Amino acid sequence: MSRMKAPVPEHYYEEYLYKKDHKSKVYRKFWVGLLGNSLCFYSNHKDLQCVDIFGLENYVSLKEPSGNSSSEFLFTLCLQGGEVQLKAESLESREMWRVYIVTIAELRIPPSASLLPGPLLALKEALEKEKQRRRQKEAEEKPSCFFNVSRPEAENLLKQNYETGNLLLRPGGDQISVSVTTCQKNHSNFILKHYRVTQEQDSYVIQVDPKIVCSSLAHVVSHFVNSSNKLLFPFVKQNEYENKIAIIETNNEDGVVTVTYPLGNTGATKASHVHKLPPPLPRGPHPDEEYENPDEGQNKKGRSSDVSDGKSTLPPVLNSGLDDELKRKLQIRREQIE
Repeated sequence: MSRMKAPVPEHYYEEYLYKKDHKSKVYRKFWVGLLGNSLCFYSNHKDLQCVDIFGLENYVSLKEPSGNSSSEFLFTLCLQGGEVQLKAESLESREMWRVYIVTIAELRIPPSASLLPGPLLALKEALEKEKQRRRQKEAEEKPSCFFNVSRPEAENLLKQNYETGNLLLRPGGDQISVSVTTCQKNHSNFILKHYRVTQEQDSYVIQVDPKIVCSSLAHVVSHFVNSSNKLLFPFVKQNEYENKIAIIETNNEDGVVTVTYPLGNTGATKASHVHKLPPPLPRGPHPDEEYENPDEGQNKKGRSSDVSDGKSTLPPVLNSGLDDELKRKLQIRREQIE
């Protein structure tokens, strides 16, 4: 069974380049292709899997050494967070890489580009392809304020979370178009508005008078924000998940609820009185509790001893036969002494 071959990358431009290795400080030779807005480095021109990649979305500038040297065709790609030292095989190769990198990164052909008609035409075609690729990518990526909710759900979401945003996108009623729901507050009243957005070819059209054409849904959001002087701003859903494991314990005596966070979160214990329970009542005999009643000499159900005049009425001590027994023992002891 033969393995399927990976598709060959469609680079805007490709050629050998040398890149300085940060560890050994020497230049290594790579086959390099400009794929979209990324520089892809391959071990050789036959490989389809890149070994390194640099995104031009972090592009800052391109620097070249002063003067022309036949032995060194160096240039530096400056990105946010670092630089990449590169070397071409010729001055012509370095110029091709320069105009292609600047064109794709800035979406414009630099005025200083000095190319023959054939390479210049290929550069213009690459620029149009990159613009189309980015438009398609923006169209496929929905903004973070897009939620799959109905009109009533969108209204409730904005009214209940007014502080976190007052504009969101949602599917239209026909499930084809897109709707924009806004919520503004006038004193204590909420003013809700809904706008329809349709997709026409590669654009999104806000159906107002006059119609407003946008290149992407992100552009639709930015139009509402900017046209309202930023009074409208995208809704951001708050985090519904906890970031720590909480253990809740209730003190049985005072009713204080304590929330603790284990797993090494030192100093993360706190007490909450929000759920404080009422203090327990003093413990006393249950009305139906059984206890012994000496007056009757048997177990009864009833109240405890009555209290009158500040003194408890105690039951009398039963002493029948006690005096005779004591006299008998005293008599025996006297006889023993005599």
